[in-house]
Amino acid sequence: KQKTAYEIYQCDWSSDVCSSDLATMGHWHLATKNVEAEKALFVAMGGKLYTPGGQPLIGFPGLYISLILTNEVGEGGTVGSVVNHVGFIVDDVQKRTAEWKAKGVKVLPGNALPTGGNRLDQAFVETPDGVRMEIQEDKAQTVPIKNAHIHFSLPAAEIPKAVAWYARVFGGQSAIRNDAPVVNLPGVQLRFNEAKTPQAPTRHRVFDHFGFD
Repeated sequence: KQKTAYEIYQCDWSSDVCSSDLATMGHWHLATKNVEAEKALFVAMGGKLYTPGGQPLIGFPGLYISLILTNEVGEGGTVGSVVNHVGFIVDDVQKRTAEWKAKGVKVLPGNALPTGGNRLDQAFVETPDGVRMEIQEDKAQTVPIKNAHIHFSLPAAEIPKAVAWYARVFGGQSAIRNDAPVVNLPGVQLRFNEAKTPQAPTRHRVFDHFGFD
């Protein structure tokens, strides 16, 4: 049974819209403006292209990315919405990002270090349509790249409601990571940070929604 989170932030966190059996990460659904450019970037990063029904679908371990949402074209990237960014884990950030750069992918540096310079075990990639992706490292993993997380940006008062809702409705386990709440589900970690300014719902943006199976 597929379970999809639509119009995040406008949710009624008290409502159980789905059964509470354990969910697994399924897909991102993008309302892409430039399908060919987005497709080329994801394939360069190691995604596998499928064409069910003639429509482009990108597969990564733990995730499918659908690039077309009927006839919709989204407006606005992830930054400024309640899903600030999404994330992958690679086995070696410097090695993989060097490969991506050689294929034309623009890679942004990791966060600044207090002592100067930037983290070498982290990077960012932003798609041509504005989907921001954090790249983190796990040298012990056995695949070059796999799905990792979705990072929400919500008002402080909404965070505990959202954490409780995702844990209850989808069977996730709540925890703390870097002093911030998370919900762990098979194939994905949902992370929550406080938004200091109002953030837009994801519906009708390029990153329209994500789905569980």
